[in-house]
Amino acid sequence: MLSSLSISNLALIKKSEINFKKGFNVILGQSGAGKSILIDALSFVLGAKQDRTLIRTKENMMRVEAVFENLSLETKKILKEQDIDFEDELIISRTLNTDGKSTIRVNGVLVVLKTLKEITSNLMDFCGQHDNVGLVNENNHLSILDKFIGKDAFSILEKINIECDKLSEINGKIKSLGGDDAERNRLKEILEFQIREIESANLVVGEEEELKERFKFISSSENICEKVGSAVNKLDDGVEAVTTQLFEAKNLLSSFADFQDIADCQERLNSCYYEIKDVAEILDNIVKNTDFDENELERIDKRLDEIKGLKRKYGNSVEEVLKFLDETKEKLSNLENSEFLLTKLTNEKNAILKTLEEMCRQLSSLRQEKAKILEEKVKNELCDLQMKGTNFKVNFEKGEIGRKGFDVVKFVFSANVGQDMKDLSKTASGGELSRLLLAFKSIMLDKENVATVVFDEIDSGISGQTAGKVAQKLEKISDFVQVICITHTPVVASKGDEFILVSKMTENGETISQSEIIDGDDVVLEIARLIDGGEVVSDTAIEHSKQLLKR
Repeated sequence: MLSSLSISNLALIKKSEINFKKGFNVILGQSGAGKSILIDALSFVLGAKQDRTLIRTKENMMRVEAVFENLSLETKKILKEQDIDFEDELIISRTLNTDGKSTIRVNGVLVVLKTLKEITSNLMDFCGQHDNVGLVNENNHLSILDKFIGKDAFSILEKINIECDKLSEINGKIKSLGGDDAERNRLKEILEFQIREIESANLVVGEEEELKERFKFISSSENICEKVGSAVNKLDDGVEAVTTQLFEAKNLLSSFADFQDIADCQERLNSCYYEIKDVAEILDNIVKNTDFDENELERIDKRLDEIKGLKRKYGNSVEEVLKFLDETKEKLSNLENSEFLLTKLTNEKNAILKTLEEMCRQLSSLRQEKAKILEEKVKNELCDLQMKGTNFKVNFEKGEIGRKGFDVVKFVFSANVGQDMKDLSKTASGGELSRLLLAFKSIMLDKENVATVVFDEIDSGISGQTAGKVAQKLEKISDFVQVICITHTPVVASKGDEFILVSKMTENGETISQSEIIDGDDVVLEIARLIDGGEVVSDTAIEHSKQLLKR
């Protein structure tokens, strides 16, 4: 449940901190005071799309922090999966700068928006006067029914999805066989050409690198002969050669063997002489074995172009080209055996379709059985909400088999006895839709597994005895989950356990919305304002307010 909400620089709110209690939390205040800003703040911190226009005028950043307690097992599981430490408290903060940069922290850990939405998915549910649009949308009716049914429906849907995956795979294989005979022959010719082109090249892994190295060597051979030959001459050819000079130098020192230092130097010169003689011999062999062959250079260049062309068509490396060859041969083999394979795949497809048909029939039977229970529950709830004589029905039609089964579901409704059943959008008034939404919310609470429900003027368009019934329904819901309710209806407000007053004031030429917890006479006064609807509150309204709070 939500325990506190801190807001900074959001719309009219400069700074506000609100504490919430378990049970029925009522948010009061005149129209335009800023009650809806609290909903905007909650939506923002839970992961709603960021809106820079909400940042307070003249400020650079807005910030919202929400603290939740008594976390559900599902929420704890998600936090563990995200490696976020927790005890039994969840602190979520989100900031937004005027440049569009946003920062999200969960228990101090930086997270991305996707992670935030996953974590908050089971924390809170919003139910407002405009949320009945989702109820009116026929595309949502099937998922609402399945959610009402619960795990039995989802178990069958999971199996249906597995079979649909198999079906998609088989359809892909059938498509890969080339369709009709003409298309298969055309594809076969393409594959045969690709195989011939690659096989005729006789590609060898590693050949390209060896050719490049050989090409580089031959291209440099003339230069090698000239430079290396010159180096050999300087080292070991003629009287000026290094080896000749070293030989003479070591012989000059040979007669001084009795002098240790001279003998050591003579020995080192002797080693140098033989080392250089060996180097000169190796270099001389390189010169003798290096020849410049323009024909070989041309052959290598042509081969490299051939390999490059194949890589451009079939892969980024020789290995990839050879892999493409294997895959192409397999495709060709499949095509050549397409008649057999098509028969085999078609049989498999028909078997899956038969299984799917049976699963969808099983799911449809379950849905129609549970739909009758949902119909009765909705009618009972609406009866409690002063809509006696109302009829509600779940209509079924059979559509195409898909991942959701083959059912096409539509909710139809009539508000009065003897009236034809029609689509919700065509027959229900605003007040009736609000009560329908509240009825569904009462029925689905245990299915949605949330700890807090926010009702934003769900009582709009409702008055008199009906408003009293709505108030009782909201009070009953608050026995099971935390309720946060924005209302302008006195009887609804009177059911609150905690009262939060939102008001507007002017400070230093700026309009500021502020929130505070009120109790006692302040609560009596604010409910009386709802009754009287004016600045001056009558004694009669005060007395009526007290009576409402005593009920």
